[in-house]
This record gives sequence, C-alpha cells and structure tokens, in this order.
Amino acid sequence: MSDTGATPPEDGHPDAPPPPPPPPAPPAAYAPPPPAPAYPAYPPPGYGPPGYPVKANGLALTSMILGIVGITVGLCLIFFPAMPILAVVFGYVALGQMRKTGVPGRGYAIAGLVTGYIGIALAVLWLIGTIIGTFTSPMPSF
Repeated sequence: MSDTGATPPEDGHPDAPPPPPPPPAPPAAYAPPPPAPAYPAYPPPGYGPPGYPVKANGLALTSMILGIVGITVGLCLIFFPAMPILAVVFGYVALGQMRKTGVPGRGYAIAGLVTGYIGIALAVLWLIGTIIGTFTSPMPSF
C-alpha cells in the first residue's frame, strides 16, 4: 500500500468518498437591539398613584346637594326648611369624619353648610312674611 498522505475515511473503507465540507457560516445577522433602559417600577416620591381618583366624603357631597336644592327648589315645597336643616347637619357630621379620617371633601361640606344656612335664613324670612301677611291683611266682610 502506498502512502499518499490521505487518511482513510473513518468507517474504514478506502473507496468511500471523503465527508462533505461543513456548511458555510450564515451571514452576520443584525445585532440584537440594546436592552431597554431600566425604569423604576413606581413613580418618584411625591406623586400619587396614576389613574385612581380620590373620592370625597359622601356626606359632604350630600350636604352640598341638599343645600343647593333647599335654596332653589325648596321655595316651592311645603317642607321648605327640612332640606337646608339636613344640609347643615350632614355638613357638620362630614367635617367631623374628615378630621378623623383625612378623606377629602372639605369644600363640599363648607358649601353645604353655607347653602344650608342661607336656606334656613330664607325659610325664616318666608315664615315671618307669612305671619305678617296673615295678621295685616284685611278681613273679608260677608
């Protein structure tokens, strides 16, 4: 046997073709994008949570609504002073709750108190006018 410098194939057969060359390396693909900058999971201190509205005290809002309705619509109703009186009561209760819990809505409660007191003053003036009008009107003669 002559030594030609060729190595026999691994399976030992001298007539076997040489193994195929390895496939060429794929062309260089695009480089992966750089990693995203690390953002904090929470907003910086001093900001509230996003998307969550703060709810006001329900009694404060009720006080304001009763006070406004007591002034505007209450003149037409028989129980005119009932709504402004409830507005004042709910306003004071709401202010007391807000001092203890810290829930917002102080402006609503104060608006309810102011409109409630205006409604009570209008009711008292209406009552005084009714009494004066009753006693000063001439009596009908039959």
